[in-house]
Amino acid sequence: MKKYLLPLLFIALAAVAWWLWRSDQGTTITGPLSDFAIADTARVDRIFIADKEGRTADLRKGPDGRWTVNGEPANQFPVHTLLKTFRNVEVRTPVPKSAVANTLKFMSTSAIKVEIYTGDDEPEKIWWVGHGTQDHLGVYTILEKPGIGRSESPFVLGMSGFTGLINTRFHANLDDWRSTDLAIYPDMNNIASMQVEHPMEDSMGYIINYGGDRIMSLEDAQGRELPLDTVIVFDMLQHLRDAHFEYFERTYSKAVKDSILASVPRHVLTIITRDGRKQHLKFWKKDPYPGEQSMDFEPMTVDVDRMLSVKDDTALVVVQRYWFDRMVPYLGQVRQRPMTSAVRGPSTADR
Repeated sequence: MKKYLLPLLFIALAAVAWWLWRSDQGTTITGPLSDFAIADTARVDRIFIADKEGRTADLRKGPDGRWTVNGEPANQFPVHTLLKTFRNVEVRTPVPKSAVANTLKFMSTSAIKVEIYTGDDEPEKIWWVGHGTQDHLGVYTILEKPGIGRSESPFVLGMSGFTGLINTRFHANLDDWRSTDLAIYPDMNNIASMQVEHPMEDSMGYIINYGGDRIMSLEDAQGRELPLDTVIVFDMLQHLRDAHFEYFERTYSKAVKDSILASVPRHVLTIITRDGRKQHLKFWKKDPYPGEQSMDFEPMTVDVDRMLSVKDDTALVVVQRYWFDRMVPYLGQVRQRPMTSAVRGPSTADR
């Protein structure tokens, strides 16, 4: 019996030490007020976010499973990131009583309110998302459950399989939630024709008529049929599957924006679908960023990586030329040329 006495005593002392440590931490874990996670995120059909500046983002899931923000199409990727966060979030540690007052004081001026709905008019859970911890591994958050109450103190939240701060995912900046779709034609066979114009060089315009599969024809601005390079045309079609702009341009004054929209565009792409829908995409050159230099350290006069475009005829947006230049090639690039043309070098039509 004596041989078991020492191990039992050790276990008892360890239990007492753990209990004293927990008491000294002054924690306020209260069961239901620390269960932040949403196990079945398929039930989430609305996420309402509000910040201290009065901005709100009302994300709602439609019957087709796609999300909107404040009644407009939303960027699906960040919404799915939120849903993933709801599922994988975990409590790292409660906040000690000695730090609760200061944490709550800071959160009172900066916390983001996140209402999570799962089919009812009332949210299932409300998160108050605050600032990050000093080690950047957790975020101070308070849980509120309608009908039950709100946690008396914050908890430090992290996410399984993720190192960093999750609070940057919760914001009410509408531009970051809005859809970045500009030209989305996942089924190329729905496209009937593409007209490419370069208004500053009228002779460079052309039309591609597409009949599906490899049935296509090329006409120049005068309506003359020309042989075409099917590889280039298929590349154009591929880039029309999922063309997104990079960001909304909000730094220009109204006068500058109106001047750009009223000016002659660099490229115009008109897409006509088989059901008669028509989309016009205009592109303008973009000024370089302040202080931007070339490889030779010379001041840049134009942004060689980006262009301006317009979404819904009103919002000025920035697109990447790497993607969109391939949607508006010049006639000399889509036209099939004789093999001997290779020895002559590129013509002005190949710009």
